[in-house]
Amino acid sequence: MGESNRIFCFGEVLWDEVEGVDFPGGAPLNVAYHMAKDDRFDVYMISSVGGDAAGKRMLSLIDGWSINARFIQSNDDYATGRVVANVLDRNNVSYDILRPVAWDHIQKDSELSTYIPENACLIFGSLACRNSVSRQTLLNLLSKKCLRVFDINLRGNYYDRQTLSILLSSTDLLKINEEELAEVTRIFQPASARAPEQIQVRALLGRFGIKEAVVTRGADGASYYTFDEQVDAAGITVPVADTIGCGDAFLAAFLRHRLGGATVEVALTHAVLTGAFIAEQPGGCPAYKLADLDAFMKSKLG
Repeated sequence: MGESNRIFCFGEVLWDEVEGVDFPGGAPLNVAYHMAKDDRFDVYMISSVGGDAAGKRMLSLIDGWSINARFIQSNDDYATGRVVANVLDRNNVSYDILRPVAWDHIQKDSELSTYIPENACLIFGSLACRNSVSRQTLLNLLSKKCLRVFDINLRGNYYDRQTLSILLSSTDLLKINEEELAEVTRIFQPASARAPEQIQVRALLGRFGIKEAVVTRGADGASYYTFDEQVDAAGITVPVADTIGCGDAFLAAFLRHRLGGATVEVALTHAVLTGAFIAEQPGGCPAYKLADLDAFMKSKLG
């Protein structure tokens, strides 16, 4: 994985309502938030918010996070995104994702299409494809020759076989959790449903021409796969506030280290620990400094 300092995160920007309290969220925004903690990277969010008070409040927050908002559109016809997160227990959260909202209508931007260089990183998920407008905008961007990172992020019934096939075929690095891997295996290769994880993952790599994949397992750690390599990182147990955004923090940490030249082993270990660090705090974008994360790492690594 080569070096790149320009990061583009495409998709939902929204407010997570958790037990009556609003937290900024949306998987792509969470990733952007954690990436922007590292001043080696220029982080851009590609999305849309409403012209409402919630949208203005979101833009103000994003500006304070050193995320470039030049490609966040404002749409007076739709409200800023909102999700009601139902915390069933500290390790289990379900989501009621309201629609239609502004991020369903991310319009094609001619400036953006010429702004993503070949050494940039484009991070995207499946949820933003639930509406044809944002889906087509994303598909146009995926034709760019850059590092395309698919955080599959399956939610509810907001995905289908055809869309997933197109997105997976446009992926260089896939990030997927074990439940999502089971679902994607069911959709595309049901005969492998009982096969070991590494068989399932490599079947996806071969089917869609994906170079790398990372499978996350929460407190049980994560694994990195190519056709001929497997790297495992053990998980750790921490007191969990909630698990919102832990996978996003994991992905941001993995990319920060890999794009910065670290080995897969180092990147994966730091990613697992970053996910645990975020699990100890409520919401997907808790306030912290890299020094806080570093201190946590040292306490766990010894």
